Amino acid sequence: MAGLAITTGRDDELVPVLPVIRAHLASVKLVADGRSPGVTSGVIQADDSKIGPTMPVLTALLSDAQLKLLDIMSEPYMDSGEWPVWHYVEAVMYDRGHDARAVLKSLPVAGSTNIGSRSYGLAWYDHNQLADDSRPALTAAAGLHVPRLEPLFEDKFISVLKYLISCQQKVKPSPDRVERAFVTPDDFKRNFPTTTSEFRAALPDILQHEPLLWRGINPSGSHQDGWRFELGQELMKLKDVDNLAAYVSRVVEIVEEERSATFQEYGRLRRDLLPPRDDEQPTITPTVTPVITTPLYVNQGLITELDQKQGQTKWSLDKLLQLLRELNDCYAEDRPFACHALVRAIIDHVPPILGCTSFEAAVSSYKWTRTDKKYMTRLLDFKTQADDVLHRHIRTSKDPISMHDLVPLGSHMNALLRECVDKL
Repeated sequence: MAGLAITTGRDDELVPVLPVIRAHLASVKLVADGRSPGVTSGVIQADDSKIGPTMPVLTALLSDAQLKLLDIMSEPYMDSGEWPVWHYVEAVMYDRGHDARAVLKSLPVAGSTNIGSRSYGLAWYDHNQLADDSRPALTAAAGLHVPRLEPLFEDKFISVLKYLISCQQKVKPSPDRVERAFVTPDDFKRNFPTTTSEFRAALPDILQHEPLLWRGINPSGSHQDGWRFELGQELMKLKDVDNLAAYVSRVVEIVEEERSATFQEYGRLRRDLLPPRDDEQPTITPTVTPVITTPLYVNQGLITELDQKQGQTKWSLDKLLQLLRELNDCYAEDRPFACHALVRAIIDHVPPILGCTSFEAAVSSYKWTRTDKKYMTRLLDFKTQADDVLHRHIRTSKDPISMHDLVPLGSHMNALLRECVDKL
C-alpha cells in the first residue's frame, strides 16, 4: 500500500470537517504549547455540560511522552496504511528517552479491560503480551490528539459511521426469521466514489478497533476484498453522533455505564452471598434479574450457517459443530486450557473442506485473500502455543497461559470458518 490516501478528489458526502465540530463544540478550546515536533501538544477540552461528564477520560491533556508515542505510531500508518511493529515503536521511543511499554499502558482508558467487558482507549493492543512483531493500533479517539489523523477520523470515519447507521435504519425485521444485512466494500465504493482503494482496504482495521463496531466486521470469502460489515441494532446507540468528539463521548458513556452496572451487580451478589458483619444490619433490596450477555469466541451466525449445511454436503459436520459449541462454552466460562485445545482441534479438523490434507498445506497452498492469509498464518503460529498447553510437563512455577492469549485469535477463527462455510 503506497500510503493511506483518503480521497481521489472532493466528495461532498465526506466533508463535515472542522467547521462542523467547532459549531458543535462551541464551548471547547484547543490547548497547545508545541512541545513535540510534528504534533500539537494539546487536546480538545470539553465542557461536561455540553457533551457529557465522561468525555474528559479520553480528552485529558496528555504528557509529552504520550503525545510522542501517538505521533510515532501514526506517522508510518499514514504513509503505508499499516501500523508499525512494536519493535520499531520501542526503539524510536527509547532513542527519545522514554519507555514505550510504560507510556502505552499509561494512556487513558474508559470502561473495563476484564474479559467479556468492553473498554475504550486511545490505543488497541494485547494488554498482556506485546510481542516485537505485534502492531498496536490507535483508535478513532486518538484523532482528537494527533492532527495528522484528523482527516481520517474526524472526516471520513464519521461519514462512514453515518452511512452505516442510515443503512441500519432501512433494515426491515421479519417476525419469522433473523434477517442479516451487510454492507460490502462495493457499497462503500458506490456511495463514496472518490475514496481510494487504500482507504477502503483500511476500513476493516479501523472498525475492528472500535468497541461498538468491531463485531460487525465479518470475513467474507465470497468477496474479493475478503470482508463485509454486518449491520446491527447497536449502531442505533450512535444515531445522534455528528462529529468525532461526540462519537468518543458517546462510546465512553456506554462502556462506563456497562462497567458501572457490572460493578453494582458484583456488589449486590457479594452482599447476597456474604453474611453481614456483627455491626452491620442487613438491608433488603428489590429483586432484580440481571441481564447476562455470554461472550462468544466463534460468531454464532457462522455456527448457525454451518448447521444449516447439514445434509447438503458430503462432509459430516456433527463433530465440527460440537467442537465450536464447546469452544464457545469454555470461552464463556474462562477455561483457557480447554479453549487452546479446542482451537487446535478445530484447525486440524477442517482442512479437507478446503481440499487440503493438513492446516499447514491449507495455509500455504489455498487461495486466500490477502487479509485472510495473514489470519491463517497467525492461526498456524498459534499451534505452537496450543502444543505448549497440551504437552508441557508439570513444573514448579505457575503457567502463564491465560484467556487473554486467545483474544486476538477470535477474528482469525471466524475468517477460517467463513471460508469453510462458503466452500461447502
